[in-house]
Amino acid sequence: MKIIRLKQFSLLVIGACIILISTSCAPKQAHYPVYTNPNETKWIAEDIDGTPVQGFAHIWMRLDNDGKIYGSGGCNSFRGSYSYSDGFFRTGPLAMTRKRCAQGISLQESKFMKSLSKVNSMQKKDGTLYMEGQDSSLLFYKGH
Repeated sequence: MKIIRLKQFSLLVIGACIILISTSCAPKQAHYPVYTNPNETKWIAEDIDGTPVQGFAHIWMRLDNDGKIYGSGGCNSFRGSYSYSDGFFRTGPLAMTRKRCAQGISLQESKFMKSLSKVNSMQKKDGTLYMEGQDSSLLFYKGH
């Protein structure tokens, strides 16, 4: 009886190993699609003024085709309008919720919102969105 259980357990372990090995050998996606329009895409902040986003803050934005911008500064949500014409980007007034947040996240959120209000150009290259302006820069990657 013990030998039969040992054989069953061994077969179970071998099967699990085969599954693990076969999934780790699956081909990885080598090509990511290139998006020509930064609109209708969720952009996740990676860098604010040359400093990587810290902690677990999920800072993101979305630019809709109808001139609306919305997202999260890491704690609070924001929304408003933007314009982009002749290579010039500008946000309109942005409304923001006023939740109480941890101090580090609040400081980073404030830095992000200040930078977003100062950027005046944007360029999308290889799935990354670069925004720059007077003493401000933002770097985003495409979210899901």
